[in-house]
Amino acid sequence: MKKNIFLISLVLLGFLNTAFGQLSDRVNSPSTFKVGTRPISGNLGLYFGISYLDIESLFDDDYSGIPLVNLKYYVTDDIVARMGFQISKKNVVEKGTIDPFVDGSLLTEKNFVDFTSEFTLTPGFEYHFTNSNLLDVYIGAIFPVGRVKGEFRNDSKYSTGEYSIYKRTKKSLAYGYEGFIGLQAFVADLPVAIGFDVGFAGFGHKKDKFKHEMNTLISGITFDQLYYSVETIDPYTKYMDLESSNFELEGNARITISYFFK
Repeated sequence: MKKNIFLISLVLLGFLNTAFGQLSDRVNSPSTFKVGTRPISGNLGLYFGISYLDIESLFDDDYSGIPLVNLKYYVTDDIVARMGFQISKKNVVEKGTIDPFVDGSLLTEKNFVDFTSEFTLTPGFEYHFTNSNLLDVYIGAIFPVGRVKGEFRNDSKYSTGEYSIYKRTKKSLAYGYEGFIGLQAFVADLPVAIGFDVGFAGFGHKKDKFKHEMNTLISGITFDQLYYSVETIDPYTKYMDLESSNFELEGNARITISYFFK
């Protein structure tokens, strides 16, 4: 992980250095971008950032989310307040009736639901060190907080009147922090800045557990069961009561694009 982030940072730094060299040579290279002006106190910006961790998630078939989106407000020329959000969602629903003569079994109805959603708010701040319109250096931090919800259902009904109902739910609190140092360049007359930042990100969950509920009718006898489990370490142990939390700290790198409002 650390090696990959270091390589990405070097590539991005090399790219920006090349871009900055071209921007500073505007007379001999008329095809280069126009150097922009810096935001000042009172300006607003819309920020999009896709991180190394987000790119990893894109290769997950179950992932359906958006990169980090922030609204930036310049409190002063150097201090920026940020508020943003990040969303991901997965939803699979299959409900249907079955003809036992065609299927060759006693099954008459099958319901399947697999739903997971995450919503995170990301308040934060930035402090900018330089006055240059070409290269802007800053440090900052965000403090994500949100919730994770999930439900899995697998219900079956049979022509004998028997049934099996299974539901697994999860409701946990997500929280964390991310510190970073970044570079950006203004490439138009105060609408656009491109850059990247690198740093560390810590993220965890409270009440990170699954609640299982089972209800079955077999040979006229009803069975009910309630228990809890965790997703990692020992997912097959059934707990009557459970307290579970986790936290992970790792490096991160993010490509950024900001659009500013005068």
